[in-house]
Amino acid sequence: MSVPELFRLLARKWALLLLVPLVLGASTWFFARELPTAYSSDTTIYTGIASGYSLAGNASADYNATNNAFDNLTNLITARSTKQEVLCRLLAQDLWDTRQHPEYLPLSRYEDLREGLPATQRQQLTASTLEATQEAVRTMAEADNSNAVRKLLDAKNATYSLNALKKLTATHLGFSDLIKVEFESHDPELCQNTLSLVTQVFLSQSKNLRESQTTSVIAYYETELKRAKERLDKAESENLAFNRANNIINYDAQSQNVATEKEALATQLTETNQQYAGAMAALRAVNGKLGSQQSAILSSREVVEQRRKLSQVNASLADQQLFGQQNAEGTAKARQLQAEADAAAQAIQNNVNTYYAQSNTPGGIPNKDLLGEWVQNMVLVESNKAKLAVMDRRRDEFEREYQRMAPLGASLKRIAREIDLAEKNYLAVLANLNASKATQQNTQLTANLKIVDQPNLPAQPKSNPLLLLLLLSTIGGLVLTAGTVAGLGLLDRTLQTPEKASRQTGLPVAGLLLANHAAPTARQQELQQRSLEQLARYLLLKSNTTTAPGPFLVGIGSVQGQEGKTTLCQALATCCHTMGMSVMALYPAGTDGLATGEVPTLYYPAETAAVQAWPLEQLLVHATPRQPAGQPLPKVVLVEFPALREGALPVGLLRQLGQVFLTVSATRAWRPADRQAVDQLRAATPAPIEMVLTGVTEAHAQEAIS
Repeated sequence: MSVPELFRLLARKWALLLLVPLVLGASTWFFARELPTAYSSDTTIYTGIASGYSLAGNASADYNATNNAFDNLTNLITARSTKQEVLCRLLAQDLWDTRQHPEYLPLSRYEDLREGLPATQRQQLTASTLEATQEAVRTMAEADNSNAVRKLLDAKNATYSLNALKKLTATHLGFSDLIKVEFESHDPELCQNTLSLVTQVFLSQSKNLRESQTTSVIAYYETELKRAKERLDKAESENLAFNRANNIINYDAQSQNVATEKEALATQLTETNQQYAGAMAALRAVNGKLGSQQSAILSSREVVEQRRKLSQVNASLADQQLFGQQNAEGTAKARQLQAEADAAAQAIQNNVNTYYAQSNTPGGIPNKDLLGEWVQNMVLVESNKAKLAVMDRRRDEFEREYQRMAPLGASLKRIAREIDLAEKNYLAVLANLNASKATQQNTQLTANLKIVDQPNLPAQPKSNPLLLLLLLSTIGGLVLTAGTVAGLGLLDRTLQTPEKASRQTGLPVAGLLLANHAAPTARQQELQQRSLEQLARYLLLKSNTTTAPGPFLVGIGSVQGQEGKTTLCQALATCCHTMGMSVMALYPAGTDGLATGEVPTLYYPAETAAVQAWPLEQLLVHATPRQPAGQPLPKVVLVEFPALREGALPVGLLRQLGQVFLTVSATRAWRPADRQAVDQLRAATPAPIEMVLTGVTEAHAQEAIS
């Protein structure tokens, strides 16, 4: 369907396009004339999400994170939990107000309260304070789904139901840090009060949600920190007990000192062994030179006692010199022991000198000199012997110390590793705990949203819903009707107009017949007459230009019955006669009552003509009433055929046709069977086949003829 056709279709349905919107508008006004007026209040909240300041500095410009944060806040405002808490507070506040001021209850604002909660239920919920009343209402609302408060919240009332808060909206204002919250209600004070409660509940829930995110994390890290501290303390206590049990101050230094002292002891032991061996050899040599008498003197009780004393003093001196404390006290003690050793050596020398009378040895060496040498070697032997005894004892002590400290190193390393791991774990948990506490502090700073504009008390209604509904219903009715008409026109497969019929059938349209009416108007009669005259002039032109002998034979048929072929034949014959043309009409037998007296009308046996294949001459012979002999044939002969899909056609007559008019109803669709019947007719006659569209509406006829 083209655009002009669409506009013509809508123009033809102007009454429907006008009536439906008017009816819808009137219905809307009737049913919506008592709708309550809507009041709107809004508030603006500053969030600081996009450009606010935190402990870490300015807020980061992460587009996705910022949008996610704003979506969380706007969704939290319109969440069911927020709405339910607002309604509980609003209900508790109204219960408290009506208890303090019973005269408020008859007001229209409290109509839903009176109808939703009986007096006994209101008394039961109203406590001694507003906070206690809120808690009572909240407890009952969350108890089950069958109590009065729960039913009131889930009902369709305009004050205390979740449905009443459907006009609550939250919007992020552009690229700013602001969120605008709007609410619409039928009462201005209720609108402002509800929006105030919404902001209170939202700010509280937002702060609780953001702070609770870090509370559980901090609790976890505090528990882990306690465990890490216990593990570290346990490892350090084990290290302390181990060092105390094994007398360890600094294992590395102690082990190094032991190794150093052992090496030094080994060196001194070697040197002392050498000195002892030399002194012992010299002493044996002197003993060999002394006589028996001198030997007896040296073996006397006084000398032996002095030697024993000298040996003890040298042993103490050697122990003090080698392993004593190297301080003033140790030096003084060493000096004292040295003095005692010198005194013991001098005493031995004095005892030996008492025998200086024996001045010469048997070998000629003076006895006094040999005795002095003997005393010196004896002192050296005793001194080195004492040192060797002390060094051997210390060497055994070093061996035992080595055996004791060797396994201690591995244990100390294990304890050190345990302390190191425990310390690292402790420090890591402590760092995470500090970071979480910083995040919590930052959240506490940034979670304090600020109200920029407090909820206002609307003085004027937002809009008149009745006017808006009237406009919507009227325009919607017009659009719906126009769409329905256009859709039905697009879906309509009937032929309707000559242009559409020619496109679908592939046949040229020679003329048209208007739809039958009981009392046709003058305009319809005029259009019908003009169409017949155009068709008659077309036949006149065709009959005058044909070169075939005899009358101009016109066949009038249809694909199926009741499509106006008889009406066309009769009307066309009358029109041709009126125009002065010599015309005759032939109808199949059984269509009596069509003779007018002006146009010769004959009836022929259609089935016999089809079987016998009669030409026009034979048809006229067997037609009734019989044509008088010698009467000339008219110039134009109109022959009506049976329907192509219902009867047989006179094949002999088809070959003589000069024109075929096929009537097709404009109120039906063109089917493949119709096309097949036309193809068969086209194959049986050489005459051109044209279509006459019947049952055309006045509007379509006017478009086609004018």
